Amino acid sequence: MKKKKVCGLWSLPDAVVVNCLAQLSRLDFAALAIASKNHRSLVVSPELRDLRWQQRCMEPSLYVCLRIFPEPSPRWFILHPMQRWLKPIHMDLYQAPKSASSFVVMGCGICIIGGLVDGKPTSEVSFFDCFEHRWYRMPPMKMARASASASLMTDSKIYVFGGCGDDVANSSNWAEVFDVATLTWDFLYVFTPKMPLNIQQSVVMIKEKEVYVVDEDGQNFSFSPSKCMFVARGKTDSIPGNIYRNDWCVIGTFLFCRGTRGRILWCLPYELHWKEVKGLEELQQWGFDITKLCTNPAGNIVIFWKPHPLSLELWSIEISISLVKRRRNGREILGKIEWSGAVFKLDPLIDSSYSLKVLSADYVLA
Repeated sequence: MKKKKVCGLWSLPDAVVVNCLAQLSRLDFAALAIASKNHRSLVVSPELRDLRWQQRCMEPSLYVCLRIFPEPSPRWFILHPMQRWLKPIHMDLYQAPKSASSFVVMGCGICIIGGLVDGKPTSEVSFFDCFEHRWYRMPPMKMARASASASLMTDSKIYVFGGCGDDVANSSNWAEVFDVATLTWDFLYVFTPKMPLNIQQSVVMIKEKEVYVVDEDGQNFSFSPSKCMFVARGKTDSIPGNIYRNDWCVIGTFLFCRGTRGRILWCLPYELHWKEVKGLEELQQWGFDITKLCTNPAGNIVIFWKPHPLSLELWSIEISISLVKRRRNGREILGKIEWSGAVFKLDPLIDSSYSLKVLSADYVLA
């Protein structure tokens, strides 16, 4: 009998192959996956993912969820790092996020928590694995919620506040906590200065190990998992109508958010005295509203915008920031546009009646 000649990767021990592949980029994985089914099964194997995580070889990739009206279900995309273009993610078992869902980055994926189904809150929770590009159903919450505040803390637990409606909310069901280790939900009794506490914005302050929130009245509070209570900080949002400042995020010791008419604002977390990021006047001259704001691992701000409300084109801008101290005006933060360009476009001949909305944009290590 003639023996089949084995060459290339398959001539090496499995452990050696996985260790070599762990050093490659995800672009290399994409090229390798089209070589054969065996190569594809190897690059998406759990063993390779776990080794990359242990060796800290995971790469940050930007995942964007777009609602393209009038399509019934949102679509997921990944930003190609070289082409800077949103590539569609094709999944066999697609679990569409609902409207008013909460998105939390956890490990190498994204948790989609609650939301609205047929106009009613749901307790469903799903996990999108950004390495395998597959959906997994997670244990549901004990309470149906929509537009809740959800945060992953350093104790590897997800804390969810509100979203269950003022008519049913009370101190016993207003908060839940998800233990990532045991995959279980439990109600969490949390002391709050007032009930219901209708949270409008929330961010995780990693250094302080707190969740920082602002309610509908502009009052700010902080939640500490160790104390299991919200503490009023005694400050009020300096600009009325805080619903116009969305997508709060933290860079260093500063808070950033998107305002109206292309403005990006910043403040110190526990002061809430908002100021405009300088040096970005051309954004306002373009006359557009920012549709989404997030931060990347480099500490830069990434925004998405459309040239006009009915545009079928989506643009992105990456902005670096720097702190400047001035004698008269105190501290100022300057922004500098590092890159800008279109990242997505619908075919106007086919999709002329469509419209775009960015539901989420998150960097995930995968």
